[in-house]
Formats: sequence, structure tokens, C-alpha cells
Amino acid sequence: MTLSRAQKLLTFIRHAPSQPNGFLYGRSDADIGDILPNIISFLQTQITQGSLIICSPAKRCQKTCDIVLPHAICRQTHDELWEQSFGDWDGVAFSLLPDIGTLTGKELVEFSPPNGESFNDLCKRVHLILEHICLNEKAENITFFVHAGVIRAALALAFGSQIAALKCEIDTLSVTKLRHLGGQDFSVMSVNKSADK
Repeated sequence: MTLSRAQKLLTFIRHAPSQPNGFLYGRSDADIGDILPNIISFLQTQITQGSLIICSPAKRCQKTCDIVLPHAICRQTHDELWEQSFGDWDGVAFSLLPDIGTLTGKELVEFSPPNGESFNDLCKRVHLILEHICLNEKAENITFFVHAGVIRAALALAFGSQIAALKCEIDTLSVTKLRHLGGQDFSVMSVNKSADK
């Protein structure tokens, strides 16, 4: 299928697992471990040749991009693509995080950790930068190396629902593809595709 001039293929790759593991990483700049060769090959097949490459500033996203696309010298980096800020909980071991109980979908969208941001806050900044990129970049194929929260925020645009987007699992080193249809319209092509699925 040939994309029209108004349409763009958006490929979102979640970064490799953060190291050390067992901690909540939002704005904390964690490192990553090695990526297996078969996973690198799989991810490379998911990226259209000549794609515009865009990354979160986070080390875990930049290094994932470096490993998957070692010759991709040119890339854009946007601060708006950072993961959700978990405020006082950022960098804390999962075992030490408080139990917030069971939240409804709406409550979860609006919930903010102390001095952090909510998923709704994340969506607002991610939606602005995605719409800007889609409307202003000439490239028809754009690949993002980003975070689970950012990918769910992108899905919220396509679904028209933040609650629905939070129901999506986004594994590390998985691929999610959207199509920008023009204006503020997006469709979902695939979600959470990985080398072993």
C-alpha cells in the first residue's frame, strides 16, 4: 500500500530493559543491558528504510537506538518524549512503593504520584509533540525510540481514550505501529509486537 502525502507510518519501539532492574524509572536516567542479536534483527526489520529517527532524551532510549541502528547518525531528540514523571517515587525500588489500592480507569488516568505527573499530564505533552511532528515533518516513515508511557499516550490519540490506552501492555523492545491519517486522525496497525510473539 502506498501512503498518501497526508499519511505517515509511525513506528514506536520501547527501549531495552532498564538496569539495574527492580526500580521505578520515569525521569531517572537508567542504563540498559545487552540486546540479543535476534531481537536486534527483528527490530531492524520493523523499521522502514529511510525513516526519520526520533528519540526520548533518556539514556535507555538513546542507547537502544545506538544498538539497533548503529549507523543512524542523524536523529531528533525531544524533551516532550520523556517518560511520565513519578516525582518522589522516581528511582524507588518497586518493593518500597506504597500500595495505592484499586483505582478505576478514570482515577488511574488522573492519579499523580507526589510531585509527579499523571497519565493525563503525559498525554497532553506527548500529543502536542506528535501532532507537531506529523504536521510539520515531510518524512512519511517516522520511528520513535521511547517509553511505555509515551507509546500508550500515542495510542490514546488513536483510540480517543486514555483509559483504553492504559489497558495496553507495552513490553520492552516491542513495536507498536500507528498511521497518521491527517489532521488529528490516527489508526492502530499493531500493538506490542515482539521478536518472540
